[in-house]
Amino acid sequence: MPAGLAIDAGRYSLAVIFVAFVVVAFLALSLAEVSSRYDVTGGPQVYAQRTFGPLTGFTVGWLFSVSRLASYALISQVMLDYAAALWPSLAAPWPRAVAITVFTIVLAVINVRGVTRGAWVGNLLTIAKMLPLGLIALAGLWFAGWNDIPATEPRQPDGLSGALQIAIFACVGFHVAAVVAGEMRDPRRDLPVSILGGLAISCLLYLLLMLACFGVLPDTAASALPLVDVAKAFIGPAGATLMAAAAVVSCAGGLAVQMLVSPRNIFALGESGDLPRPIVAVHSAFRTPHVAIITYAALSWLLTITGTFKYLLAIFVIARMLAYGSTAAALVVLRRRE
Repeated sequence: MPAGLAIDAGRYSLAVIFVAFVVVAFLALSLAEVSSRYDVTGGPQVYAQRTFGPLTGFTVGWLFSVSRLASYALISQVMLDYAAALWPSLAAPWPRAVAITVFTIVLAVINVRGVTRGAWVGNLLTIAKMLPLGLIALAGLWFAGWNDIPATEPRQPDGLSGALQIAIFACVGFHVAAVVAGEMRDPRRDLPVSILGGLAISCLLYLLLMLACFGVLPDTAASALPLVDVAKAFIGPAGATLMAAAAVVSCAGGLAVQMLVSPRNIFALGESGDLPRPIVAVHSAFRTPHVAIITYAALSWLLTITGTFKYLLAIFVIARMLAYGSTAAALVVLRRRE
């Protein structure tokens, strides 16, 4: 993210992160208020269905499914870029394709064998990724200042819009709390705090990471892997290796969570009759939606090896913003009904 923002937004990189935070916070507040009116599990898809009818609910469900496929592909490509810093052969197309194929198959098999195993892998990788990222973020406090922000202008003609897409991609994900609202003890109290607290922490982390890159690197935009170069500047080649490994683990954790959660959305669409009935098949031994998991894994893999980062990013942002926008529209309708 740091290099992409520096290339596209230049001197306005931090401002773009803040704008993305404001936009996403508005959508998050809308989601928090709407979800507080429904003590159900399901999130925006359920809210759209109950407010506007089955067709809108179906559309929002599909938008989330498409955005989750694109998200898996985007994170996979970033993971492979950092993995190439550890194993240079992964910079070539065929080794990259083989690596993501094997990785996706492993994740799918783990999740087919049981939710507990999938959740355990996701939690372990999520914990492992936070320490090095937190250390780099702290460096943003100690080694950077406002004078370190680049003086370059945004890339023309669409640099700012491209940078905003990157920042929004980094900030979204707050809807996960709403999806499990029906399982919270007091969603009216807990949900807004959960959504906005997580969003604020993410925004602060990204701002500090950007400041660290600006303060340490002579030209963030020229760095292929800025976080790796920052770590290398601090503690040498060992730091670069550690940061690259941490980034791979971070992405792997995100993909593990995606493989755990996203197939359930496909399964839900099948249960409602919006997808062919075989998609709702449950494994006789493991009691998991194995057809939905395999379908999601196959489609995500296909997007990863065929899509470019810019193309996948546009798909993700458009689909996710439309889906979140349906919740904001639902809030307007619900307020008028009162």
